[in-house]
Amino acid sequence: MNWNLFNGIVLSTTLPIVLLCIYKIFVHKKDSTYQYMYWFILLSNLVIVQVLFIDIGLTKLYPLLLILYMPFQFLCPALFTGFTYSYLGKSEIFKKSLVYFLIPFILFLGLYTFLKINVIMDYAFLSMGVAANIGAEFDENSAVAFSLLMAIWNHRVIKEYESSIGRLPYKVVLKKTRWLKKTYIVMVFLCFIWLLVIMSIKLFDSWSGHVPYYPLWTLFIAFYYSFLFQGEKHLKELGQKKTLQESELKSINGNFQVSALRNIFSTNELISIHESQDYITEILSYFATSLFDKKNEEDVVWDITKNCIAKLGLEDCVIYIFDKNRNVLVQKAAYGNKDNGDKKILSPLEIPLGKGIVGSAAKKGEWEMVKNIERDGRYILDDKNRKSELAVPIINNGELIGVLDSENSEKDFFNEKHLLLFQLIAKLTATKLSHIGKQSLFELTDDNAYYKELLNWFEEERPYLDPYLDLLSVSNYLKISVGYLSQIINKLSGTNFSDFINMYRLNEAKDMLANPSFSNYTIIAIGLESGFNSKSTFYNAFKKKIGITPSEYRQMHLMMS
Repeated sequence: MNWNLFNGIVLSTTLPIVLLCIYKIFVHKKDSTYQYMYWFILLSNLVIVQVLFIDIGLTKLYPLLLILYMPFQFLCPALFTGFTYSYLGKSEIFKKSLVYFLIPFILFLGLYTFLKINVIMDYAFLSMGVAANIGAEFDENSAVAFSLLMAIWNHRVIKEYESSIGRLPYKVVLKKTRWLKKTYIVMVFLCFIWLLVIMSIKLFDSWSGHVPYYPLWTLFIAFYYSFLFQGEKHLKELGQKKTLQESELKSINGNFQVSALRNIFSTNELISIHESQDYITEILSYFATSLFDKKNEEDVVWDITKNCIAKLGLEDCVIYIFDKNRNVLVQKAAYGNKDNGDKKILSPLEIPLGKGIVGSAAKKGEWEMVKNIERDGRYILDDKNRKSELAVPIINNGELIGVLDSENSEKDFFNEKHLLLFQLIAKLTATKLSHIGKQSLFELTDDNAYYKELLNWFEEERPYLDPYLDLLSVSNYLKISVGYLSQIINKLSGTNFSDFINMYRLNEAKDMLANPSFSNYTIIAIGLESGFNSKSTFYNAFKKKIGITPSEYRQMHLMMS
């Protein structure tokens, strides 16, 4: 056996993490993100162990050990990719494409099996030298290439996530991907060092055997330990935060606006939107009150440019619709200088797909935020020269519908707030346009009209703060019968009147509990201020809808702040 200080150190450091990961796999068997992380670390270390057994000479002493050898080096990049997808809440996408990620592993598993049979049959098919060359150089070179290829894929996955739903504000998206990107960068760095070691062995005759790999393995093992412990800590923090977010989302699910948006946005997107509280109210109220009664494409696009975008303090806004037959984007609605009145555009512009900032956004399916147009040669002049531009594609189920575009005479005018709102509006627009001409939940009825009036009353005057507000007084306000009002609330909110009104009171209470300005208020005082008429009613409603007590809710927010 060929023991030395270095392979002894490497083996003694890698075996504990192997055993630890095996234990962790059974402890966290229900959480896919943890599972991907543990399996990735476990199999990555087993790759090192397999090579160490050869280096030590253990496989010469016990040749049957080679039968157990597996090409885990081709499984590890796929597992890290699975971890990336799971971490970003996109496990289903990974599972659908899993077979493609496993192709290299399956191919080399077949090759390993063939080589094992070749050895058992005393090298009947390939000589020992050829078999060794395939099992060493070809195997390793392919593993490095696959690892770097998957690194590019992971970078693409992360960037797509950051671009999805308008690259939600920094604290929501970029903060979440920051840790993942750091881990990814270290992985890529180590792979390049691995590549340099392989090249150096070929260039320098004095470099031979496994000695050049000892420092490399040490670096990888150090990374795996760091990834394990830092990853567990990070995922635990994310889990606690997600629990709080889901409890908050549960409390707003009864809201008509949010329940309508659930047909458009995923749960993860809704949680992210809910974090952006400074911006979400306008978008939700707009969606609930403006788009329902629009029956055709023209009404939808003009309503968006005039009634929504105008509220954002923009100089200009244009919606382009994609003409598939001619492969061009055509201006269909405008707010600003392009608005000629009576739903007509002054000198409507047509932009070929891929041309200009608008055409580029449409072709790539990604937003374009140009801080200084003077430095961007793609700019196409429309009604007047401006300094900055924001273009967001309108896409439904992967199909391009059009582009939402705005220009401004100031440089650096557009920011993440504009980007978030544009992406939300683009998604709402895409969904609404896809429902045009169909029987859908967005059609306006008398029920919706009364319900909208009720929502507006609750939002503007907050009558729910009156603990004696009942079904009769609300029906009198709307001038409809008690029975009809009860039917409307049950139908459109999915809850009874008591739960409906308590939802508003709970939101009021939550705001106060999370606000340091009310830290001197007792829990019961906050409940009474929110419209509840007793301590028990408040506690029971809060626990039922939020999943935790008011005291626990306040404490969690204090810890987070």
